[in-house]
Amino acid sequence: MGARNDALKRYLSDNNVIADIFRLAFGADGLSVDPKALKDLDSVQVMGMPLKAHAKNAKDVKKVSSYRERIHDGVAAMQAKFGGKPALFVLGVEGQTKVSRVMPLRNLQYEDHSLTFMAERMAEGVRSKGVPGDWLSGWPKGAILPTPLSVTLYTGAGDWTGPRSLREIQANIPPTLSRRVMDVPLNVLTFKDICKHDPDSLLSDLGAVAAYIVYEKDSDKLEELIATKEIFHHMSRKGFDVVNTHRKLAITIPEDVEVIDMHYAEQVWAKRAEKRGETNERQKNIGIFIDCFRSLGHSEETIATKLSELFKISYKEAITLIQERPFAIPHVPNLS
Repeated sequence: MGARNDALKRYLSDNNVIADIFRLAFGADGLSVDPKALKDLDSVQVMGMPLKAHAKNAKDVKKVSSYRERIHDGVAAMQAKFGGKPALFVLGVEGQTKVSRVMPLRNLQYEDHSLTFMAERMAEGVRSKGVPGDWLSGWPKGAILPTPLSVTLYTGAGDWTGPRSLREIQANIPPTLSRRVMDVPLNVLTFKDICKHDPDSLLSDLGAVAAYIVYEKDSDKLEELIATKEIFHHMSRKGFDVVNTHRKLAITIPEDVEVIDMHYAEQVWAKRAEKRGETNERQKNIGIFIDCFRSLGHSEETIATKLSELFKISYKEAITLIQERPFAIPHVPNLS
């Protein structure tokens, strides 16, 4: 959660980004995603009922709120036809900043919750027409349940080294029972995977966003891309927020700025990194100074006086630094 997750959610509200993610993840499987065909779940109906409930009372408010909190970071519905027959997909993107071994299980929970909620809404539509029964009774012949299709988007700089299916985190399953036991694949797309594709071939600036994170510490590669690809010169505000929250030297940009000059951003990041390096070196030297004078038996007052003179800080600040500095454990030689 936090700023990085919030920035990613805002970025995934762009249908062009969702379309790019699913084209890259499932393009080889024949899935074509038109961003203009993607719809918010609130606007999609199955059998006359919206997939997302409209809260009518306090109980519904709690139900809808729970559903919204437990689905993926980015979600959209896509209606299509395969072999002349209609199909409805609920596309979900779950962002991961770190590799998680339990991700297949979390993904299963998301999809189970989505299916259960959608099925309940569809059954409510049937019962509202006078068909009695429990939450899944009364379905007419030919009812179509939407299909959840999800991607785990790994926004780190490296490879996804975690499991890619539920089976990988389960106990040993005898080969004779393997085909009888449910397995759920984890469809992973990494920023590193995205960097293998031409960013100009994408509908959004997803390729540039991924590259600024993957090549953050490879300045030569990043400079090469900036020099040869115009898409790296400017970035959408939502895309920039994903990169900016990833770096620990975040830049504050006015809220009304929608397009970011990346040349300017790189210069600011570089200056802040240099300043942080100088600050870290200064803190390290202060710590060494305190440890050395302590080991020589000097009083706190004497150390503070010398510290304030040498590092140009106030006596009060020097006292605080000394008191916050833990005592170094003296080295005891091994005499055995």
